[in-house]
Amino acid sequence: MVDKDCNLPQIKRLSALDGQIESGRFGNLKTEPGILIKENHPLSIVQLETRKPPTKDFLKVIKNLFEFDVPLSPNTSNVSDKTHIIWTGPNRWIIVEPETRDLTSLVKSQVKETTVAIVDLSHARSSIEIDGVMTRELLLKGAAIDFHPEVFLVKHCVQTTFFNLSALICCLDENRFNIFIARGFALDLWQKVQEAAEEFGYETL
Repeated sequence: MVDKDCNLPQIKRLSALDGQIESGRFGNLKTEPGILIKENHPLSIVQLETRKPPTKDFLKVIKNLFEFDVPLSPNTSNVSDKTHIIWTGPNRWIIVEPETRDLTSLVKSQVKETTVAIVDLSHARSSIEIDGVMTRELLLKGAAIDFHPEVFLVKHCVQTTFFNLSALICCLDENRFNIFIARGFALDLWQKVQEAAEEFGYETL
């Protein structure tokens, strides 16, 4: 991994859900909560796009930076302890990690190819994480996607309409999913997920 100090600016990133999240248990309280909901914030999100299939040099740089490869198969992702690289289209990925460093500057300092577009999406996206034994049932309420665990596998991703909102849904573990949404629709999605989770009982973290 490249050892490079890329410090964050002193101004803190403000969540689109700031002041809107009430922690606690809600909905069906007769059983243990079937759904756990939380916001992942703050995140660094950087989009990479190449004009043609990625070169060996580009792939090598990314592997040196994050210690694993970019996913080349459609609708898949690769994950380490802190970094998530997601295929979002032909020759296009987003890199996601907790905001502990200036990820955009780090990537730009190492990717020298002029055929690679690097865009910081950190201010433009929000992330809501859903976990629990009823997560896949909840997802079925919002999207016409087969979320059966033998079909929608760990590290699989899909860009789809979720509760009538454009979203990127990624499977992190058997029942744990990360949903990326445009920042302006974060509150709408949060409320829709809560409503859908009421019958299962849910806890917001």
